[in-house]
Amino acid sequence: MSDFSSLCPLFNTGMYSELTLPYCNAGGVSATEVVDAGYPFGRSVIVTAAYLKKHTAFGETATGAKLYLCRQTSASAAATVFASIVLSATDTVVVPKQWAAFTVTAKTFGATKVLALRTNKSRTGMKHVSVIVRYKEK
Repeated sequence: MSDFSSLCPLFNTGMYSELTLPYCNAGGVSATEVVDAGYPFGRSVIVTAAYLKKHTAFGETATGAKLYLCRQTSASAAATVFASIVLSATDTVVVPKQWAAFTVTAKTFGATKVLALRTNKSRTGMKHVSVIVRYKEK
């Protein structure tokens, strides 16, 4: 990941930037429940908002599914959850092709912390999602 904002930190202080996790396979999770992990910011930032888009309708086995954004020390480390969204097989909760907001508690990431997308359990009915994470320089 390279967004070049570290070249001019003075100009980015207080401004929002976005990181996109495109087309993550939420239905192909392992027993560890990690959908996608290991995105380092490489500097101190505060994550303030996140949005999710389902690319297709989910199968019935996705009912009650949740996705979480977490802060970790590495891609395989224990997670600190700071954002969540409830998903469902019905399109009334998160409509395919439209962005829905995570419930977020702002979280500071140091230079060595990584971002992870996790789920509450393996659900075969979940399909591909994209996530946008909004953050600002600390």
